[in-house]
Amino acid sequence: MIIKREWNNQKLGEFSLKRLNLPNISQSVKETVALIDVIWLDKEERIVGAFEVEKSTSIYSGILRLYDLALTMHENQTKFYLVAPDKREKEIKAQLLRPSIRHSNACQISYILFSELRCDCDAMCKFGTDIGVLDKISRNVG
Repeated sequence: MIIKREWNNQKLGEFSLKRLNLPNISQSVKETVALIDVIWLDKEERIVGAFEVEKSTSIYSGILRLYDLALTMHENQTKFYLVAPDKREKEIKAQLLRPSIRHSNACQISYILFSELRCDCDAMCKFGTDIGVLDKISRNVG
């Protein structure tokens, strides 16, 4: 949980749950899932989205964390995203096009570039009602 960073004069940690309820998931997977940057829950507290923000860290390790979560999900409704600076788009594509990732049915990972997120953030916050609001700015490979 991030405590020091703020958004609109509110600590980001205040937006976080104290504990994420993940029944029927092994402790080792829970520890991996705890490293995922953002998990979006719906009103019933089901995971509907997971995000790895990869400003400077390994894109591949972010992909693996998302896959670990995907393999524990029994519903195919969850969306998975990498969020990264525009200059890393080529690297994201290269990682997502790896045969071991591209041919896996565990999940589809989309990506969102920082510039598009910044540009459309206010409108998405104002008009978005669910995770589908990200469909317009997220990209897929292959």
